[in-house]
Amino acid sequence: MTTTFNELGLPDAITNTLARQDIHEPFPIQEATIADVLAGRDVAGRAPTGSGKTLAFGLPILAIVPQARPNKPRALILAPTRELAGQIRKDLAPYGKATHRQVFAIFGGVRYEAQKNQL
Repeated sequence: MTTTFNELGLPDAITNTLARQDIHEPFPIQEATIADVLAGRDVAGRAPTGSGKTLAFGLPILAIVPQARPNKPRALILAPTRELAGQIRKDLAPYGKATHRQVFAIFGGVRYEAQKNQL
């Protein structure tokens, strides 16, 4: 029997968004980590490219992090490259919208004004 995202403890706003994107079953890295992150445990995971790592850490963060106030971000995800930071932002944005959380990326090599405005 396959575990569902609901059984892992993700809220309906996120699972409904997953279903709209035709994602119905968690990948192994997601199944192994989401419940632990939701429970507040530290998790270190390793999996190949395309295995669902971004959603494995991003979905539970969006589920548990309180809403931010202006100029007071509540979560930070560090990425080694601007391309990966942009990909993480793009992948998590629909779930951020569903949970009323703003997801954005800040990185060097570009003008900072737009990034400062997002923050």
